[in-house]
Amino acid sequence: FGAPPSPPRRAETRPNTRNSLPAHPLPHEMSRAGALSVDSTGLADATSAVNALTLQEETLTEVWVKDNAEVWKLQDVESTNEEGLPTVLDKSGKPVTLDLKEFHPHDPTHSLDLDDISRLNNLHEAPLLHVLKRRFNDDKIYTWVGHVLLSVNPYRVFTGLYNLEEAVAEANSTAKELKELTSDFDYPHVYSIARVAHSHMASEKKHALGAPETQNQSIVVSGESGAGKTEASKHVMRYLLASSANTDKEVGEQIQSRLMQSNVVLEAFGNAKTLRNDNSSRFGKYIKLKYDKGDTVVGAKTDHFLLEKSRLIHVEDGERNYHAFYQMCAGLDEATKAELKLKTANEYLILSQGNMLTVSAEVDDAQEFQETSTALGVLGIEEATQGQIWKMLTGLLFLGNAKAAHPDDDEYRQVEISFDDADISLEKVAEFFGVNSTVLKNACCIRMQTSGRGSTTAIPLNPTQVMNNIFALVKYTYGSLFKILVNKINDAHQTAETAEVASYIGILDIFGFEIMQVNSFE
Repeated sequence: FGAPPSPPRRAETRPNTRNSLPAHPLPHEMSRAGALSVDSTGLADATSAVNALTLQEETLTEVWVKDNAEVWKLQDVESTNEEGLPTVLDKSGKPVTLDLKEFHPHDPTHSLDLDDISRLNNLHEAPLLHVLKRRFNDDKIYTWVGHVLLSVNPYRVFTGLYNLEEAVAEANSTAKELKELTSDFDYPHVYSIARVAHSHMASEKKHALGAPETQNQSIVVSGESGAGKTEASKHVMRYLLASSANTDKEVGEQIQSRLMQSNVVLEAFGNAKTLRNDNSSRFGKYIKLKYDKGDTVVGAKTDHFLLEKSRLIHVEDGERNYHAFYQMCAGLDEATKAELKLKTANEYLILSQGNMLTVSAEVDDAQEFQETSTALGVLGIEEATQGQIWKMLTGLLFLGNAKAAHPDDDEYRQVEISFDDADISLEKVAEFFGVNSTVLKNACCIRMQTSGRGSTTAIPLNPTQVMNNIFALVKYTYGSLFKILVNKINDAHQTAETAEVASYIGILDIFGFEIMQVNSFE
């Protein structure tokens, strides 16, 4: 979120601080340097410098000490040596003198419940985590850190937390009193981020040539898988649409409805069950809400990036492929299934290799399919086109069951592609894809090489190379289908007024990262 940073402030200036405590004498700017360092070596060096300065200025009574269970634990200081280094008791009760890099000084402000953690004196990872934990236990899931809003997913519903009408009414009344909103907001909330972005966009700035212009804004929503990024993005969109008072009610409702329906489609084709999250977005998206000069929402556009196509051919144990496949297998009508020769999800390798065919007991894939189909219809994708989509997905499932081998194990003969299921054939896949079966087979089994003189030679591939081609085809085809769906969604978001766009607010929803035993590019 691109608002200009405010100057550092001490905790005692916070108007809603529960207790009045003396500020730590350590300069706020120095304490922040260690906390914001990304490099672990630099962080350790900064921490040592902070601790050394603290030892020169005061006697320690409590310190934060690294702990395997709590990450950081607050401990009493038993004594200090000549250098001022603290001695604490370990788990066995034995006194241990800590090195500068093994502890962090405790400040009285670390015990306060602050809406903005950046106002803690001597800011460090330890008090940051413990303040978040205390607030979470008090059902306070949102906390400011300067201009950044931290959100801790409670995995339950808080009644009244997202009262949209009340939030918009409050924003409108406050806007009459304030010429410009900053991140110094009354309370930490996802609506506050949206409100500040909208205020900054609506306020005009002077161009270098003297003409006024609006300021485009972007809100970045990031975090690990299951943190609640997609839900936060939805709340931001709802607030922005509701707070655009000039937007024609019918147009606003149309845009909001199609945005919500587009989320259904994108989640079906771009989300999957992972070990950490039952509905994990496996792609990133950047949604622009477009405004005209009168601060009216006149359209929207979705850009997508980094779709996890490797999931199409390999799924970890306990995970699923993309929801759309399972929804289709469960929800498609029996007549269409019979026509496509489509069976249950457990019959297809790319759906069953994770040994997880359902999301949970509460999620019905057949019902989800009906909702996806309805959403596609709202976005202008007619039934006939939907039928082509189901054919393409079925063809990909068939290719996932393909096997490649030399006939009679004779390596001098061209590789043949076969299927264990008699209802599946390469000809059937070609029919679903709308291509010639011979062309499809040659594309998978032969590599064409052109010499410097322009002559072309067909080089037969071995079974491993053929399977690699098939997997590449599966990934490329699904990726292309996803692009088409996004284009259809964008077409549906256009209105007659979209050509008059003067500014926009972008919402960047980056797909979640996960920490595995072995971490790699994918």
